[in-house]
Amino acid sequence: LVLCKPLQKMTMVNTAGINNTSDRSCSTWLYLGLYAILFIVTASMIAKTASSFPLFPFQSESLEWNSNWLIATVIDYYGACLCFCGIIFKSEDNWIYGSLWCLGCCLLGSPICCLWMLIFLWKHGADSISLSRNRRYDRITN
Repeated sequence: LVLCKPLQKMTMVNTAGINNTSDRSCSTWLYLGLYAILFIVTASMIAKTASSFPLFPFQSESLEWNSNWLIATVIDYYGACLCFCGIIFKSEDNWIYGSLWCLGCCLLGSPICCLWMLIFLWKHGADSISLSRNRRYDRITN
């Protein structure tokens, strides 16, 4: 059983519309592992914070409640930002530009994320965004 095939292009969906795990490249497995770890870290942090310091009722006078939710919110932002950075990095033609955009998103926040999205949509149009399996499957079968 070969789980990873280096330096081969990956076909996301075969003609039956089912992902074939044996066709996944090593980099795909690496990304799956990294995003699984990111999911576990962000979900456990938010769950731990929510169980120790319930979000409702707001306790704006409590320094401990505020600081714990601030930390959870920062981790939540970076979890979402790193997911978006994966899309940015794989969408850019040059890895240097992708790295710089990701650095900007992580350091300067959502305005840079929005700027990248505006530029991407201006250059490529909304139809170029296709993360849905159904849209890929429609293109393959038609």
